[in-house]
Amino acid sequence: MPIVIKPFTSDHVSAVQEFNKRIQAGGKAFHFPESPIPQWLPRRASLPLYQEYFVALEGDAVRGAYIIKPQAFAFRDKVRMIADYHLPISEGIVDRRYLVVGIHMLMDALKRQPYLFALGIGGYSEALAQMLQALKWSLIACPFYFKVNHPYRFLREIVFLRRQRSRRMILDALAFSGLGWTSLKALQTLKGLPQRLPADLTSDEVTSFSTWADALWMQAKDHYAMIAVRDAAILNTLYPNSDKRFRRIRVLHRGAVIGWAVVMSTPMRNHSHFGDMRVGSVVDCLAVPGAEPQVVAMATQHLVGHRVDIIVTNQLHEAWCKAFARHGYLHGPSNFLFAASPKLVETLQPFEVNVSRVHMTRGDGDGPIHL
Repeated sequence: MPIVIKPFTSDHVSAVQEFNKRIQAGGKAFHFPESPIPQWLPRRASLPLYQEYFVALEGDAVRGAYIIKPQAFAFRDKVRMIADYHLPISEGIVDRRYLVVGIHMLMDALKRQPYLFALGIGGYSEALAQMLQALKWSLIACPFYFKVNHPYRFLREIVFLRRQRSRRMILDALAFSGLGWTSLKALQTLKGLPQRLPADLTSDEVTSFSTWADALWMQAKDHYAMIAVRDAAILNTLYPNSDKRFRRIRVLHRGAVIGWAVVMSTPMRNHSHFGDMRVGSVVDCLAVPGAEPQVVAMATQHLVGHRVDIIVTNQLHEAWCKAFARHGYLHGPSNFLFAASPKLVETLQPFEVNVSRVHMTRGDGDGPIHL
């Protein structure tokens, strides 16, 4: 029976529930939403930002499902709707008879929105990344930056580096001897450049974005080859005051707004990478051109005040990468990928040059999950 892809409606709820059960019975942790109305970003007539759910049907049975998130993006002087492709789940991951469902879903998404991208993915070895590469998408890792504030906690809790017994012994020795504290602080100081922040640079925590964010958006947007629209209406939808995870830091110089950052401070419990550390993250950010280092400095200062053990961020734009590096952040391996469809790549030609001028952060795609 052929695969037919349709929008997810209330008629498909029980079939999606059965699909999830089969996926989990096959040993996979993936779970597709079981309501056709998105809890995050439902469609609103006045806002160019929403989610749509689709199901791949074999008769009445769901064999796959995916989400796209259409959103307004600015390409310097033009604004167009493009879409993020995420959470594609195919029954092919537990039953080889349905291996082609993943390709069917991607081709269907491209017909609905040729200007498509994916973000996150989990690394080049993931099945989705390999499929996108085979279909001539362009993939690039969004650089990962981190700053250790409490070296002892970092050395004792960084699960990713402690998986081998020999490494655990070395890291423990560095932690208990104090050499780890000295070495990490010295490395971060060496990597960074001396920071001369203006005496009249200030920041405050705000409960929402308003007209000041709209004015900043107009000042900053043409600095980027591609950037999701970040006006007050969009930002208040992505980072609502009702979600207490988010802290909105407004940065001012001589009383004028020069940038903002959205940060999080998350106490981890048995995390696969961070153990039981308190992890600070710079989820999203924007600045007038040239003020990126000042925004990084104030976001970092805020998170240090919350006594986080480590601060992490993923950034793609070269100015933000340089700003974090200048502030002593170290560059680590990244599995957070930006993948652009062939049509989207056409709008960014020459891609090899312009991709470093694309603004992508953890706040894009499906949001700051896993942080």
